[in-house]
Parts: sequence; C-alpha cells; structure tokens
Amino acid sequence: MLVSVVAAAQALAPALVELNKTHATNPLWTGHARFHLVWQVLSHTLYSGLVLTLVWWSSPCPPERFYLAVALEAGPLLAFLVAMASRHLYGGTLHDPNGVRPFIFRLGERRVELEMNLVLVVVGVGLLFSAVDSFAALPPVR
Repeated sequence: MLVSVVAAAQALAPALVELNKTHATNPLWTGHARFHLVWQVLSHTLYSGLVLTLVWWSSPCPPERFYLAVALEAGPLLAFLVAMASRHLYGGTLHDPNGVRPFIFRLGERRVELEMNLVLVVVGVGLLFSAVDSFAALPPVR
C-alpha cells in the first residue's frame, strides 16, 4: 500500500504543481526547458502507472514484482537527490523566484526556508524504505 501512495503522489503532485503558469507555461522559461519539464512529468506519470500495475495486478512472482516496483519508484526520487546535490555544477536552484516558493518560518532568531520538493522526496524515500521493511517481514507466500 505504501508503494501505491508514493506512486500516486509521484504521478499527481508534479502534474498539479508543474503543468501550469509557474512552470510548464511560464513565459520566462525557455521553450526547451518547458519541453523537458513536460517530458519529465509525463515520464513520472507513466512510471507510476507501471508501478501501480506491478503492485496491484495479480500474477506470478509477487516478491519480484514488488521489488521491481520499489526500484522503479525510487529511481526518480534518487535522481532528484543527485540533481539537488550536484546543482552547483550546472547552476540549478531548488525553486524559481516566480514559481513555487519554499515554506519560510522562524526557529528562534533563525529564518528557515523549507524546500517542499525536498520534504516530499525525503518522505517518499522514507515510505519506500518502510514498505520494503514491512514486505520483508511478511511470511513467504506458498
């Protein structure tokens, strides 16, 4: 079930957040950047559809299908983390001034910016780890 939640979130959230005027139709973005964004969102949606099929379709080899589903769902999340860690190499940023802004709050005297993409990716990775841990604890199917 947790893998399904991550798959559904990874299919729907980017489509809702990025296929609009702040991203895909943002006139300040180059057409090529917008093309790559739409390609990425559609890829996430198709991968997530495949993951949901692997998780819910009754067929032989449930453990193999489960672990393949987790691996497919983890791929984009790990790619986000690599892109985030290496953004200094290509001039990338986690948000755009005319797009979705980070959540800002105060922690004592300190101003903290919480990048929501990072929060969602970390939660997704945590849910996948939890799903694998729960699945591994199940008795084998005979």
